[in-house]
Amino acid sequence: MPLWIVYHPPSTFTTPEIKKEFAQAITAIYNTILPAFYVNVLFQPIEPSSFLIGAVARPSPHVAANEPGQKSDVPFIRLTIEHIARSLPTPEIRDSFLKKIDAAMKPFIADMGYDWEYSIDETSRDLWKVNGMVPPKQDTKAEKEWRETNVPAPFKKADGGLEGEGMEGSKL
Repeated sequence: MPLWIVYHPPSTFTTPEIKKEFAQAITAIYNTILPAFYVNVLFQPIEPSSFLIGAVARPSPHVAANEPGQKSDVPFIRLTIEHIARSLPTPEIRDSFLKKIDAAMKPFIADMGYDWEYSIDETSRDLWKVNGMVPPKQDTKAEKEWRETNVPAPFKKADGGLEGEGMEGSKL
């Protein structure tokens, strides 16, 4: 599952529509290989007095005391991205994926004139469950069914590539 947490000032991402459009752009990055329900996007507004970059509230009136540095009146967006379902195993795949992220963010962050930063963590899928089930492995029959139906449903271990691993593909 990709989990995106978008930390932002309350003055940004102010409507349900803009959040939905951004979440749709993020989901589109993954929708050819993952079920859409794997993609989680959380918008976490942070008050400027609690969102400090280099010890300067963002956004806040830009004053000489904030120099040198970025203009403090520009909102700063921080994104953390966690990957469990897939990893980026080669530099070529990584670079291609980062370009997709940049393109998805452009209309919602770069084109708005905001400053931003993001990072991606890849965690072990061995400690991940969906509705009490160990998700099927990549490109298996069960994963294809999950992607087509966009619903996590019980499956046979063999259909999910989990045979011989002691993992259960059904609810406990």
